Amino acid sequence: MTNPTGSSSPDFYSVLGVDPDADQKTIRAAYRRRMRQTHPDQGGSAEEFHRVQQAWEALGSEESRSAYDRARGGVDPAGPTAEEDFGLNGGTYARGRTWTASTSGTAHSPGGRRGGPPKPSGAALRPPVYEPDLSTPEPLSLPLTSQRVHGQFASRGLFGGGKTQRRHRRSVELLTKHVLEELPAARLFNDVHLEPAAADRKGRRRAPRGSERAEHVLVCGDALVVLGVHEVAASAASWDGRTLRAGGRAMALPNLAAQARRLRETLTQRLAAEYGREPVLTISHQMMLLSTDGSLLSPVVEPAAGSAPLAAGRAVRRVLAELAVSERANVVDRRLLAALRDQLATPDVV
Repeated sequence: MTNPTGSSSPDFYSVLGVDPDADQKTIRAAYRRRMRQTHPDQGGSAEEFHRVQQAWEALGSEESRSAYDRARGGVDPAGPTAEEDFGLNGGTYARGRTWTASTSGTAHSPGGRRGGPPKPSGAALRPPVYEPDLSTPEPLSLPLTSQRVHGQFASRGLFGGGKTQRRHRRSVELLTKHVLEELPAARLFNDVHLEPAAADRKGRRRAPRGSERAEHVLVCGDALVVLGVHEVAASAASWDGRTLRAGGRAMALPNLAAQARRLRETLTQRLAAEYGREPVLTISHQMMLLSTDGSLLSPVVEPAAGSAPLAAGRAVRRVLAELAVSERANVVDRRLLAALRDQLATPDVV
């Protein structure tokens, strides 16, 4: 089964058994039916099962479907460039969403890139490629390979943590909508231990209790972003490289650069020891500021150069750019995902 354009990729409408002009309700129903039919427990193959999941990732929302239809029918030469499509020139980013202001300042990453956010690669919006392939449930089960969000934030206190839990919910919703729905191979991990996990008496890998944790880790191919989140009530803030000042208050923020270095060290050592080769991981970091009024463009931070904290809209665009720059941005590395799941403070129930 090949794409009508002649490529070796499957035509996802045919995978689900629907017409290209089917509405979203029909596509959703077809996806659920095909998932039941192709599940390995029902006699299907892993390849079929994940082909259906790939089809849903491409067709499950209006935005991703529009991008797939453009690629399926050929890109209009007069259409937006990759930089314009990702909002790096101040207009729109991946699949047409619009921010009313461009990202200011310069990009920062471990490689020292400067002069604006990195440009996305051509791989960023392609259908996912799984490594290792899907002929085996190892090193990560098939449902977990397809899962986009991993890990939970444990409730604290009698009423579930109140303000902190609301902040976590807002950040996960933002990242799901504006990152995971834009990059088919991207995955989000919440509350991630930085110290290496070790096997307990039952053979389960667990990170040491009380060790430092990253709030969010996003991964796409071999690129990762460590993301911290802070809520700010003021409409403007200043940043001196160490302290954020807003509304007459000085706020110390976590050292995300150190967290990124520690996580890279932990993951590199784990993957090298387990699979006999040292991976090349690119890890950057970003602090995202949430406004109390729901605005994605405040607080405005001055100066906003380098690795400054950014309002949610600008932070999300920076994260998208960092994840999409790799030529492997369409790769779902199942070994890396399995290693990150072992670092979760509170694994989700599957």
